[in-house]
Amino acid sequence: MKRRQAIRQIVVVSSGLALLPSCDFQSGAALKSYQHLPLNKSQYRLIEALQAAIFPAEKMPVSDTETPMDYMLTRINDCFSMEDIEKYLTGMESFQQSVKSSRFKNTFEKLSREEQQQILDEGFPSKEKSPPQEFLDTNKRLLVEYFTRSEDYQVNHFGYEFIPSRYSGCVNL
Repeated sequence: MKRRQAIRQIVVVSSGLALLPSCDFQSGAALKSYQHLPLNKSQYRLIEALQAAIFPAEKMPVSDTETPMDYMLTRINDCFSMEDIEKYLTGMESFQQSVKSSRFKNTFEKLSREEQQQILDEGFPSKEKSPPQEFLDTNKRLLVEYFTRSEDYQVNHFGYEFIPSRYSGCVNL
């Protein structure tokens, strides 16, 4: 009887150890899936690192409902046409390849803040818009859009007040 229990426990432990390499413990949160925008974990991390390089976390307004990453990817998934999504994904691939083949010889996520900023400042010069530059411009545009449409920005910088504003009932004329 004890032999059966020992064999059963060995099978359970060995199957658990066999499944362990497929687990990814690096990302704290589960990846959100998008219907038209298939992203793997490395692409998700690239966009996250790019977003952190464009707008550091301390400058980003805090929202309970959605993060800048959620806003960007939801906007791309819901509002972009399939051709634009394909351009975005090819731009992401060419961005990764051009960063790896640059003088830094590493992925964008593994670079230091200074090296990431150098890549963002230099851009990808060409006569017409290259796919990596389009990818970079799309991310910048969506992050600025998220930032300028946030409640914190609207209230503190524009002095926005929700309609009907203030009520002044008894005012001497």
